[in-house]
This record gives sequence, structure tokens and C-alpha cells, in this order.
Amino acid sequence: MKKILYILLAFALVIAACKKSESDSAPTNPSISSIVPAVAMANQNVTIKGKRFSTTPAENIIKFSGVTAEIVSATDSELTVVVPANGSTGNVTITVNGKTSKGPIFTYGAADAAADFEYVTSTYAGSGISGNTLGPLLDAQFSTLEGVALDESTGDLILADRGNQIIKRIKKNGTQVELVSGIKGAGTVNGTLDVAKFNNPYKVAVDKVGIIYAVDNGGARIRKIDVAANLVSTFAGPTGATVTTGFLDGASTAARFNVPIDAVVDNSGNVYVADANNSAIRKIKPDGTVTTLVGAGPSQNALIDGFWPNVRLNRPSGICLDRDGMLLVADRYNNAIRKINPNTGKTTTIAGTGAAGFKDDEALKATFNHPFGIHADKHNNIYVTELNNSSVRMITPQGSVITIAGNGVVGFAEGKPGVSQFNNPTDVTVDDDGNIFIADMSNNRIRKIVKVKKP
Repeated sequence: MKKILYILLAFALVIAACKKSESDSAPTNPSISSIVPAVAMANQNVTIKGKRFSTTPAENIIKFSGVTAEIVSATDSELTVVVPANGSTGNVTITVNGKTSKGPIFTYGAADAAADFEYVTSTYAGSGISGNTLGPLLDAQFSTLEGVALDESTGDLILADRGNQIIKRIKKNGTQVELVSGIKGAGTVNGTLDVAKFNNPYKVAVDKVGIIYAVDNGGARIRKIDVAANLVSTFAGPTGATVTTGFLDGASTAARFNVPIDAVVDNSGNVYVADANNSAIRKIKPDGTVTTLVGAGPSQNALIDGFWPNVRLNRPSGICLDRDGMLLVADRYNNAIRKINPNTGKTTTIAGTGAAGFKDDEALKATFNHPFGIHADKHNNIYVTELNNSSVRMITPQGSVITIAGNGVVGFAEGKPGVSQFNNPTDVTVDDDGNIFIADMSNNRIRKIVKVKKP
């Protein structure tokens, strides 16, 4: 009998120990399952749902990208929180009784149509290995891939492979990276596509009939590539092998530039150039005559709008046209996006405070850090690539800035915002289907961002 009692007692002790072990292993950290709405402005209320919150508001510490928020009310599964003014897009964390968990991404900005989507990044072309290999998209190699533009006449992507001194192409729905023109090695040679040489082609622009304009940064000139005519020529800037920089308007080859970086072509064939070291926007008429539209003066860290001579730019690096025919400029060292009327030169700041930072918000409250590439789609969404934030930002037509790719950390990763990573994203374009293509320069890849409806 005693033996049976000892067995029963031992069994009871084992059961108790197992229950204690199970109890010890039960989760005790708080967790966030959702934030509603997931896009909102500073000082708005949002609802955070999850588990193991404290019912005492002050015992819950909620942070938006490291900035503590005010708790309005609390239950064990729901908090009402005021979005902090100095936070930024990123993960929200919760700490209760010293235990911390990371929650979903929250986006600063106006709750417009963009809030219904998330943006997923993948690699479209490039193996990631520096080289000069044509062929299948994911086997192709680039070297300091700087520029990407859409040929709207064909739907092809035109690429400025700067390190290789070559202009390349990916046909619409194509599976190969192909050669357009250029021989590896810097130089300035005009002629047929197979003999032409380029000198650090930073970015490219394509007109409505498919003529390519390469911004030959190292040669301080704009080159014209007429594929149908099998001819590369100098459109504006010095001819010959000698590189002569300067700041001079005039007839085509008499004009001078100083570190031109980007260009865009309007429907009348006028080419607008972001002339970085002259801190100016130049206009080249179809006959090659060069004039200065904005910024004929020293760079200045000041967002002064209006007309010349009051307005100043600070090394503009990206330029595009919006749906309304207005010029949009990535004003790199002013950390802002400017809008310029091409007919009058009137300049307006449309996004950015001028201070370097990484904050999504209403456009004029948001901050950028060295915006470098820019493109506006047919819906007037504006896409901006940032060097120092290693990210891709979007300015919506409703006037909010959101981060659609990148997390502020230099690297290489696919996926959603907050997860995806870039290394010197320099340029951006968008096709008619809304696919976003990024020249991820130091990763030697073309990245593709697609918009996916949230569940």
C-alpha cells in the first residue's frame, strides 16, 4: 500500500513540475498585432491592438521609431495613442514591465489611397557582381549602374552603366540586357553606335520618338544617341576629347556645363539638364541653343522660392516632368524637392524642410537626406531616390511623403518597406503598368518595386 502511495505522490510531483514548466514557458512579453490606421499624421490618435498590455496607461511605453508617444487609454488588448510629432516612419515598439516587443511598420503621412497598398522590392536585373556581362537579366553584370529611364515609344528600359561607360537596354517584357552603344573605357568619340565612347554617363533621357540623350558627366556635355540612324553625336557642350567645364550659354558646342547629372525631354524636344556644380537648370532647344532657366549663381543652403535672381539651388541631381508639364528637381544639398515652371522659371518648394533627416509627414514637414533621382508617374505620384537614407520615397498627389522601399540602412535585402535595403539608389523610373524601377548603383542591380493591395 505504501509503495502505491509513493508512486502516486511521485506522479503528482511530475505533473506539478510539468505544469510549472509550461507556466514558465508561457509568453509574457507584450505584442502588437495591428495599428489602425497604419498611416496618419503627427498628433492624430491611432488604435494599437495586441496582447498583454497594462491597463494602467503610464505602464505602457509606446515608441514610434524610438520616439515615445502619449497613451490616452489602455486595456489589456487595446491602446489609444497620440502619434508623436517627432517620430518617423518605421516600426512601433511596446515596453511593459521592462519587456519590449517590436510591432508593425507605421507610416507618417496623409491617409490617402497610398495607405491601401504596400510596396514590395525584388531584383529585376543584375547578379550583384561588378562586371560587364550582357545576357539573361539575373546573370547580367553592371559596374556603378547610375541611370535608368523609360523609352515611352517602346516601353524599353534604357540604362546608363557608368562604370563600364556603356548605354544598355532591357526591352519591354524582355529577358536580356542588351547593348545600345559604348565601348568599355572612358572617352569621347562620336560616330556609329559600335565605335562611340562615353565619359561617365550618369543618367539618360529619352524623347517621344526614342532618341536617347546621355548626360556625359565626365565629358561635361550632353550626347545624342539616334539608334535608328546608327549615330552618336554631341548635342551640347564641347566637342573633341578635351574636357572643358564652365558656365556659359550659347550655341550648342559653344555652351559649357559643370558636372551635369540628369536630363529630361519635353514633347517639343527641349532638353532640360540638372547642371549640378553650376547649381542650375539649363534648357537646350532642339537646335542645340543652351540657356539657363533657374539658378545662375552660387549654390546656397536656403529654400528661397520665386524667380531668378532670388531663387537658389544647391547641386541639383535629378530632374523630371510631371503630368502637367512642370519640372520637378531633386535639389540634393538643399534636401528638398522643387517645382519649376518651364515657361517662367518660377520655382516653388513642394517637399522637404531643407534640413537633412528621414521623416515621413505632410510634404513640407517631411525631411530628406540627399535626394538624387526623381520621376513622376501618370497619376502625379512623385518618386525620389535618396543616397544618404538608402531609400525610395513617394510624394502622393494628396501631399504626403511616405517611404515605399528601404529602411535607412545601407545593404541589400528584398521585401517590404522596413525590410528592403539599397546601396546608393541613384535613379528611378515607372512604366505604364505602375512598376517602379530603381538603379541600385552600388549593388550593381536594377530593383523593381510593385504595389500590392493590402489584405
